Amino acid sequence: MAKQGPCWDGYVQKGMKKKNGKLVPNCVPAEKSKKTKKAKKNG
Repeated sequence: MAKQGPCWDGYVQKGMKKKNGKLVPNCVPAEKSKKTKKAKKNG
């Protein structure tokens, strides 16, 4: 079996977040993560 990451297909991990007092992977859609990088650079 291939090793799976913490996120679903089409999602990428962007750090960690707290959920119910536990740290869990912060998974965001892959397309959205690219847009947020551009938005930060532009303004």
